[in-house]
Amino acid sequence: MAPTVPSSPPRPWERGENEVSLVRLYVLRANYLLWVVAGLFMALPPLIQPAPGARGMMDSMFGGLWVMGVFGLRYPLQMLPIFLFEFVWKTIWVLAFGLPQWMAGAGSPRLSNDLISIGNGPILFGLIIPWGYVWRNYVKAPAERWR
Repeated sequence: MAPTVPSSPPRPWERGENEVSLVRLYVLRANYLLWVVAGLFMALPPLIQPAPGARGMMDSMFGGLWVMGVFGLRYPLQMLPIFLFEFVWKTIWVLAFGLPQWMAGAGSPRLSNDLISIGNGPILFGLIIPWGYVWRNYVKAPAERWR
């Protein structure tokens, strides 16, 4: 028998053919961590002390997304649909509402703030989402059975 040569561990920026690099996983985790820390100050206070008469729909949704961010720290690829959701809805808003209003000159301070806070989302999420992984696992992979 020929002696086997132990393979060297992969470098952080390298990946196998169907894998996501370790660096990309760290980038995803860093963004989930940012999401979790921001949620401590933005999502949790309205849930802990709701305003009297508040309907709470948006606060509850943000609280749910915050919990999913906590899971994303441990399972960054399994929670990737959360980032895909954020990318899609923010892109739709920018293309269907934000840019048309801005180009029509219907700008307001609120629209300017929304364009900055929401409009940066597609850029940020577009950069951190591992699109090769999305293509292989959500577009190209066979669908789950129906029955």
